[in-house]
Amino acid sequence: MSIKPREECGVFGIYAPGQPVVSLTYYGLYALQHRGQESAGIAVSDGHEIQVHKGRGLVSEVFSNDQLQDLANQSSSSVMAMGHVRYSTGGAFQLANIQPLVVYNGRGMLALAMNGRLVNGAEIRAELAAEGTVFQSTSDAELVIHLLAQCKRDSILEAAAEVMNRLQGGYGIVFMVEDQVVGMRDPYGVRPLCIGRLGESYCLASESAALDTIGAELVRDVAPGEVVALTRDGFTAYRGPKAPAHAPCAFEYIYFARPDSTLDGLNVGDSRVRMGIELYREHPIDADVVIPVPDSGTLAALGYAQAGGLPFAEGLMKNRYVGRTFIQPTQAMREVAVRIKLNANASFLKGKRVVMVDDSIVRGTTSSKLIELVKKAGAAEVHLLISSPPVRHACHYGMDTSERETLIARRFEVEEIRQLVGADSLHYLSEDGLKRALGDRPACMACFTGEYPVAKLQGLTYRQSGVDIDAGNRVVDLIKPHVKQTARPGVLGGIGGFGGLFQLDLAKYPEPVLVSGADGVGTKLKLAFALNKHHTIGIDAVAMCVNDILTHGAEPLFFLDYLAVGKLNPEQAAQVVQGIAQGCREAGCALLGGETAEMPGFYKSGEYDVAGFAVGVVNRSDIIDGSTITSGDVAIGLPSSGLHSNGYSLVRRVFAGRDLHAVVEDLGEPLGEALLRPTRIYVRPILELLGKVRVKGMAHITGGGLTENIARILPPGLGLAIEPAWPVPPIFTLIRELGRVAEQEMYRTFNMGIGYAVVVSPDDLPAALAILRAVGEEPVVLGSIGPGEGVTYR
Repeated sequence: MSIKPREECGVFGIYAPGQPVVSLTYYGLYALQHRGQESAGIAVSDGHEIQVHKGRGLVSEVFSNDQLQDLANQSSSSVMAMGHVRYSTGGAFQLANIQPLVVYNGRGMLALAMNGRLVNGAEIRAELAAEGTVFQSTSDAELVIHLLAQCKRDSILEAAAEVMNRLQGGYGIVFMVEDQVVGMRDPYGVRPLCIGRLGESYCLASESAALDTIGAELVRDVAPGEVVALTRDGFTAYRGPKAPAHAPCAFEYIYFARPDSTLDGLNVGDSRVRMGIELYREHPIDADVVIPVPDSGTLAALGYAQAGGLPFAEGLMKNRYVGRTFIQPTQAMREVAVRIKLNANASFLKGKRVVMVDDSIVRGTTSSKLIELVKKAGAAEVHLLISSPPVRHACHYGMDTSERETLIARRFEVEEIRQLVGADSLHYLSEDGLKRALGDRPACMACFTGEYPVAKLQGLTYRQSGVDIDAGNRVVDLIKPHVKQTARPGVLGGIGGFGGLFQLDLAKYPEPVLVSGADGVGTKLKLAFALNKHHTIGIDAVAMCVNDILTHGAEPLFFLDYLAVGKLNPEQAAQVVQGIAQGCREAGCALLGGETAEMPGFYKSGEYDVAGFAVGVVNRSDIIDGSTITSGDVAIGLPSSGLHSNGYSLVRRVFAGRDLHAVVEDLGEPLGEALLRPTRIYVRPILELLGKVRVKGMAHITGGGLTENIARILPPGLGLAIEPAWPVPPIFTLIRELGRVAEQEMYRTFNMGIGYAVVVSPDDLPAALAILRAVGEEPVVLGSIGPGEGVTYR
């Protein structure tokens, strides 16, 4: 049993005490027969009991005179009735799906019929099933019936509006309950529904042509998101959920609706003539005759002929006792129907250059057969002109194009389609041309553009769950140039594989020891979010890792990043990775790979987390771990760029509520720029130093400041007495003063202007300072190592 029923149908309802409501409903459905020819049904009620008759076939086949009379007699005091015509688009025909559907509930009997489709039908069905609901059909109409039956609202109008809040899709619904007929139209107005007046009574119909048939006058369309109740007192309207924009289905004007119907104030026939006129303006053909594909192509062909001053002829004769090909339930049946439905009139076609106008090409079945017919009738040329754009996208609101793989324009270009259908030329009306033909009114054109007004159903896809694989692929495309710039000897392959490959240079490292480090950026990210600046955060991620492994004397080889987001913004992610690539270039390591994890609901919109993993190499004999440090050795400090990436939980408390864009006089720059300045990477100066001086120990000054980090490399019994003689950057002074942070706490939390420390012997001190200055550093002597524990300050 399918869980994705899809329908395009016609509905009719009337509340008319003293009127023959069964007969009026029959004639209303007869006028809507073009909207569905597989089944029909009528329900009638006296306000208490509901009687229903329905079956398979055309309206005239389902209801004989005797059956209509029996239905009327069963409810002799009937005051209201409703009906439905249907064709299936969800697979084989099922008797259980014939409408109206009738149930008993707390409000009494309820009958309902629906035109359209819910895109969240599968979700609603699953929820109801979990609550114990037993289904008798695969129709979305049954879902609506159950939701109405469960609603506890006293007012049926309020109940219907509440149910509409749970429905997503395009629909026009009519139902009878208690002593009223109720109509509901989806918030976007995708599917049509209108109100008519018959004397003192009122009725509802999918199209105004049904009102004309029974002698009713059009009052107005049911507004998008509106609920209308027909009662003894007339009709009452209630506004339910409202959508951002009105989006009536363009295909109603192109194909579905009768040309004598007026939908949302626009006459269907007039719009089709204008489609033909626009088609000629865009694609004038030097031809001898213009013929339509009857019937929906007739008025567009007339407009084309009028615009071009060309003869118009009915070159294809229609057998009007055969149903529409487009709405047959299986492809095999459609192909048979084409052959018996139309015949070519050779007297209009022989030796002629023919323009054949059709409303659309969906699968191509009809078009190829008709062109074959016209050419067999002797046409010299057949030019196929289509009064709508190519249908490239599935409709999720009730049109029989729910599987986009069957759409010919989805699989082939226009020239390929021309060859497949056998036309001498093929031209479609443009999207802009269609808009002009519709008077530049808003319309749903999703089947042409892929832009869906209502969230489209994608089964239970990863994207629907919040993970966009296409966005991930775009990120890869955006970052490739940046990643390529980080390549270094040893890198094998490129990005996009399951693993990153790196080959060690064993000539340079005959006794290799791999050194690894992992870290993140922490709450500094909150400032990046606030400032919407993401191109430097990646530098921080690299710096925190490579500076750590550097303390062991390791040369960074490669880096792997991890970016986690709630919803992936490709441009934002690319900025982050651009910064990572820049950091890798500064560190001389390759960005070998990474992971971008999209985790819906885990992070706030626009927020993310970034972390990294660095791997370096050092010969075993060259490992630096601080174990050779002795009393008398000297610690050298290298300046930081500012806060680097630590202490930001305290920083954000200090500056909470302050304007990050405002220039701070003491800083000489906007506060946000000072706070977001990236961490320095010390790889190049340190590797330069390691090749010329014996370094005994190194410390990366991160969380814990100078106090905690230098103590980590000192052997037991030794301490460092620091003389803070270097210029402390003003950002630290500002934090201390605004936050009234104690001096000791500052040195135990922040780097205080020193981002990296190196310990050498006193004999190597002059050379070390000279080497560092030669590469652009401004080293300072922090103090000497002596007996004691940890770090103290003089």
